[in-house]
Amino acid sequence: MSYITKIFERLDLQQIREFLLYGTECEKVSGEDYKRRMEIAEKPVFEFINNFSDKEEKERIENDIIQHISTTQDVYMEIGMKCGAVLAAQLLENLQK
Repeated sequence: MSYITKIFERLDLQQIREFLLYGTECEKVSGEDYKRRMEIAEKPVFEFINNFSDKEEKERIENDIIQHISTTQDVYMEIGMKCGAVLAAQLLENLQK
């Protein structure tokens, strides 16, 4: 088996994401689809929120969490777009050589 074959065996979008975001290898590549992965991650959050009996407090916490998630999503989308542009530029530069 050549070293190139080994590289392609490890090629996975989740591994690339983990390296770009954290500089590490992904501990476990998930076979779950995006919707299921989000459902698994949000379950404990909603359980936590549902433990509050005060309706106003519950709504405030929900809004704070939604704001945090939305901002984080926006930031990482922008970072991803920039990374894609940098990669595309590097690919074009390598093609010209």
